[in-house]
Amino acid sequence: MELSAFIVSLVAVIVATTSTLISYLLFRDAKDPHVVVYADPDLKRPSVINLIIENTGRSAAWDVTFQSTKPVPQEAFGIEKAPKPAQMNRGPIVNGIPCFGPGSKRVITWGQFDGIRLGIDGDYLDITATYRSQPSLAFWKRTHQTVSRVDIQSFENFDVSDRNWDKQIAEHLKMMVSEIKELRSLSDNALRVVNGQRSENDSDNQA
Repeated sequence: MELSAFIVSLVAVIVATTSTLISYLLFRDAKDPHVVVYADPDLKRPSVINLIIENTGRSAAWDVTFQSTKPVPQEAFGIEKAPKPAQMNRGPIVNGIPCFGPGSKRVITWGQFDGIRLGIDGDYLDITATYRSQPSLAFWKRTHQTVSRVDIQSFENFDVSDRNWDKQIAEHLKMMVSEIKELRSLSDNALRVVNGQRSENDSDNQA
């Protein structure tokens, strides 16, 4: 009986400890930073693709650095017969980010489909982000690594229609203002002609 009670107590302690550990790991994971890199179309600039760095976690990432399996191209513009773009030599991918807040983004104008594909020499590249976090009630920072696969192949034949509604509205308003000014000018000229004819008629009647 004593042995059975000991075994039951031991199992209960193990279960409680495991449950506490799992809860702590889940809580810590929810609080950790999570830095990812991905490509996304620019909805306000047709055919342009942005390279975006984002901290999707709930705490700051410190001393963020990046390494890539292939050279990352820079300003890789071109749709047909694009020139070979230069390797990225500035910006956060090269210089890193000292402190990257939760929910923060860095948006890099990357280029266009053919230019980027030529620059990465294939359909995708893997970018590893290395960074540190400062957990609560800890005296040292933890190191994290996140590997992001940045794909370009899926952007082939994607919709490049102009969705910059603010720009389109501004252009339409500008056209409307121009047309209103033209109509007003025509109206003023017509009034001058009518007033001129009235003046001539008045002169003839007085004569």
